[in-house]
Amino acid sequence: MSGTWILDSQALSLYLRADRTMTAKLAAARRRDVRVITSAATIVEADPQGVHTARLAWALSQLVVEPVTKDTAKEAITRMRDSGRTGGHKYALDAIVAATAHAAAPPVTVLTSDLDDLKPLCGKNIEVKEV
Repeated sequence: MSGTWILDSQALSLYLRADRTMTAKLAAARRRDVRVITSAATIVEADPQGVHTARLAWALSQLVVEPVTKDTAKEAITRMRDSGRTGGHKYALDAIVAATAHAAAPPVTVLTSDLDDLKPLCGKNIEVKEV
């Protein structure tokens, strides 16, 4: 396996809506044996309203969907505290993405549109790339 990519809500939203660039990136990742994952919470945040149910089912079948567990929640809290991000709800979902990234097989890359929040939450061992 050649590492892991984590999709945040914007990256997942692009994929759900069959964005050509995102679809091509993820196809290339699969060819290189990169594990592509997202958090179960991210699916809700990506706002799949309006995405055809068959497209949603197919897109999610191409990804590994990680559950939000007690350990994920504890790590998300640690990520928020260590990065100085307080305010619970404002950073909660991004912290869950960061916690999911920390539990993934390295090297790990997070694909996001929110570099300013996710870089500090992920720390220096996780690469954060803009979509």
